Amino acid sequence: MRCGIYPGGPVGGDGEIIGPIRDDPPSIDAAIARLRGSQPFHVRAYAHFTDERAAADVQVRHPDEPRQYLNENTRLDLVLQYQSVSGDIAGFCAFVERMIAEYGPVLGAVQIGEEANVTDNPVLDGAFTRVLEAVGSAIPVAKNATRRSCPEVLVGTNTTQLMADPHFYQRLLDSVRPDVAGHLDYVGLDAFPDVFAPLPPNADLAAVCTWLLLSHRTDSLAPAGLGDVPIHLTEHGWPTGPSRSVERQSEVLDAMFASAVQPSSGVTSYTHFSLRDASDDGSFFGGFGLMTSDYSPKPAFHRYRHLVHHHAT
Repeated sequence: MRCGIYPGGPVGGDGEIIGPIRDDPPSIDAAIARLRGSQPFHVRAYAHFTDERAAADVQVRHPDEPRQYLNENTRLDLVLQYQSVSGDIAGFCAFVERMIAEYGPVLGAVQIGEEANVTDNPVLDGAFTRVLEAVGSAIPVAKNATRRSCPEVLVGTNTTQLMADPHFYQRLLDSVRPDVAGHLDYVGLDAFPDVFAPLPPNADLAAVCTWLLLSHRTDSLAPAGLGDVPIHLTEHGWPTGPSRSVERQSEVLDAMFASAVQPSSGVTSYTHFSLRDASDDGSFFGGFGLMTSDYSPKPAFHRYRHLVHHHAT
């Protein structure tokens, strides 16, 4: 299992980025080192293409300067988001090529678009015009770019479940060249069981997580001809807070990871979201971290460290 984490603090909330507390790079670096030990690891980072972005701009937005957290055993999982109000698909494809050229030597994977099946949240790509065409056009561009300069790098895209269109992949492949599927090394899933749709207190967490992975493959991927493509859990987490215990966070992490490592799941990569809390005000979106906002570990931090040690490859 590939294992990794989003190491920044800021998170996408209900229509805006939340994260008033600045990242502390030395604390992030030390925490990542504790999590990964000597195991292979990856760091997830996000860069946004907008109409205002300068042609030579290769900055990654969240976290800033992710190269500082990488080494020979830790690679970058780079999310290239499409957020063009004007529908600038050619510009997005050029952006994708430019970012792969810039970060190719440190890349492990490139994700084209972020939750493009969510249409009502401007933090996510589905809210922007011509998103299907943009993602579908950029996937072959990304794969051809990696083949030229960094052929070991994986190329994919992602969606989320439950509150968004489960037929996104079918619509995506229907809207662009039919060979786009052949350029996908993986499909990503942002999965948050018991978060946006809370479960009953007596629910079987393991059964819910297993169902979530199976239904994603059978309901979303298989109808689009992607049933055999590996799944990456590109974001998974559970927020703590005044009525959300740190013990429950660890239980949810355990249940999802146990479901993911089952051979029948088809999951080959797991990324936890996120390293530390975005805020210390007890807000819902502010508490996703494995650590508090001052980088104090929660129980789930130690649990994930154990899972990485035993399962990361």
